[in-house]
Amino acid sequence: MPTKPTSLAIEDLDSKNLYTLNAINRVQIERERHAKYSLNDLVLELSHFLDEEVINKVEMEIFSNKMKQEWGLSKDFSAIETRNKEIGMVLNELEEVAWRTAGRMTEKDFQNVKRMISI
Repeated sequence: MPTKPTSLAIEDLDSKNLYTLNAINRVQIERERHAKYSLNDLVLELSHFLDEEVINKVEMEIFSNKMKQEWGLSKDFSAIETRNKEIGMVLNELEEVAWRTAGRMTEKDFQNVKRMISI
C-alpha cells in the first residue's frame, strides 16, 4: 500500500494487501462491495480504532517475517515482545491514579461551573 496520500481505491489493491487488511480484527473488506472506496478514506477510518497494541503486534509480525527472510529462520519462528510484570503493574497503578485524579473537581472548577451557569 502507498505510504503517501493517493488516488487509489480498494479495487486497485492486489490480493495480498486485501488479505492483510482483512486479517485485522473486526475488518471485512469485499472487493465487489467496497471497490470505489478511496484508500485514503480507508486508512483514516482504520486509524480511529487501531490502538497501540494492535499496531505493536503488526510491527512485531513484520519484524518476524523480515528476520525469517534475512536469517533463513524456520517458518515457526516468531519474535515476541514481553515486558517485566512489575513494570506493567506499576504502569497500571499510575494509570488508575491519573484516572482518579482527573475525576476530582477543585474549588476553581466549582467556581468555573457556577460562573458558567450564572449562579
